[in-house]
Amino acid sequence: MYNLLDVKIYHEGLGEFISFDKEGISHAIYAKTYYLKAMMIYQVVEIIQLSTMYAIEKDRLNRPDIRKIYRMVSEWSYDGTDYVVYIIIREKKNGNFFYDHGIIKEKPW
Repeated sequence: MYNLLDVKIYHEGLGEFISFDKEGISHAIYAKTYYLKAMMIYQVVEIIQLSTMYAIEKDRLNRPDIRKIYRMVSEWSYDGTDYVVYIIIREKKNGNFFYDHGIIKEKPW
C-alpha cells in the first residue's frame, strides 16, 4: 500500500483539494473497520476523484474545528461485485478538507 499521509486529491465538484492527515487515516482504518473497507483504501484516491457530491451539511456534533460536512457518493468494484461508496469529507475552520471515511453497500441494481 502506498502512503496516504499528506496526499492531496483535487475534487472537481468541490473545487478544492482533499487531504489525508494522521487522525483521518487512523479513523478510517480503525473505526468500524471490516474487510471491504480495508480493501477500499487501496483505491481510495480514485474513488474520491470519481465521486459526486450530493449534500453539504452543518456538523451535527457541533465540533468547534469543523465548518461543514460534505457527503459524496461513488462506485467501486471489488472481486466481481459492484458497490456504492458513501464518503464523508470534513472542512475544517482553517479551510482544509479531510477525508473521513466511507460506507460501502452492494449495488442494488
